[in-house]
Amino acid sequence: MKRKLFGLLSVLVLLSMFLAACGSQAPTPAEVEEAAPTEVEMVEEEPSEEEAAFASEGALDAAFSAFLADMVKYNTISLEATNEMLAEEPPPFLLDVRSTEEVEEKGYIEGAVVIPLREVGKNIEYLPSEDTPIIAYCGSGWRCTIATALLEGLGWETVYSMKGNSFGGWVEAGYPVAEGLPEAVALNAASPDPAMLATMDATFSSIPEGWGVITAEQLNQELIENPDLILVDVRRTEEVEEKGSIEGSIHIPLEDFIANKDQWPANKDAPIVIYCGSGHRSTLAMAMMWAYGYTDVRSLKDGFGGWASEGYPVVGGEAALDEAFATFLADMVKYNTISLEATNEML
Repeated sequence: MKRKLFGLLSVLVLLSMFLAACGSQAPTPAEVEEAAPTEVEMVEEEPSEEEAAFASEGALDAAFSAFLADMVKYNTISLEATNEMLAEEPPPFLLDVRSTEEVEEKGYIEGAVVIPLREVGKNIEYLPSEDTPIIAYCGSGWRCTIATALLEGLGWETVYSMKGNSFGGWVEAGYPVAEGLPEAVALNAASPDPAMLATMDATFSSIPEGWGVITAEQLNQELIENPDLILVDVRRTEEVEEKGSIEGSIHIPLEDFIANKDQWPANKDAPIVIYCGSGHRSTLAMAMMWAYGYTDVRSLKDGFGGWASEGYPVVGGEAALDEAFATFLADMVKYNTISLEATNEML
């Protein structure tokens, strides 16, 4: 947008210059008109890097909805299946998202490209084309799950998280390990949308310390201390009906997580803990919420299964009923009957 600014100040400056040079002799009107600009054009500045365009909410909706619709086994892959796929031609692309210190200390899977999780968004040139399958792994399976959600949102069609304790399980199972730190080669094969890349890079870069993990013990304590804590259960409906839930939870199955986004808290700074059966689905959901700008979202380690096995309270569900009735049956005395005489004596 241009704005016209009349050069009154410029005229005054020029008058003073003429007076200083010529003594008391004033410039003629023609000289003033020729020398003084009548208007100045103001041009808008280019936006700074901080003001660069990010993906719209609608674009995020479309990307993550496509990811959820195409999921198979929640995009997990076992150690055995990974080993088999590596023998195929062409093999899948292996992405190691551990720190370089971890890789140098513990080794890596031959053929892997090492990009620490928080740096993935800044190193897209080392990744394959969007239609090339990627198997991501880390130390135990948590960080590679975050990478799966964000890379799928960024446009990669098939990104798996290697489970079975990920690289730790790979080593325990006796699969081969290479030593040192592999040298990455720029492929320049991918062309993600710039706005989406800016959003995902910001998300990767701002992953909090601790990777968003919260334990059952920590959650139990926070539920006591913070009444504003919001719980989100992303298990399937049949799981909740069978096994119960943590009291006060909002139920949004992962498959419908984006479609039911209107059930998310409106306040993006609200403290949120997501849980599922074991921790994988909730970590996918956590990463997606981070991409939308939510700042205080964590995922329950070991999920609802870990919570229940440690004896923390559960409401509803067939399992809770089973436990209640099992306790009742175990504590019965004479089938909990009482005679007339005993009733009279107790009165």
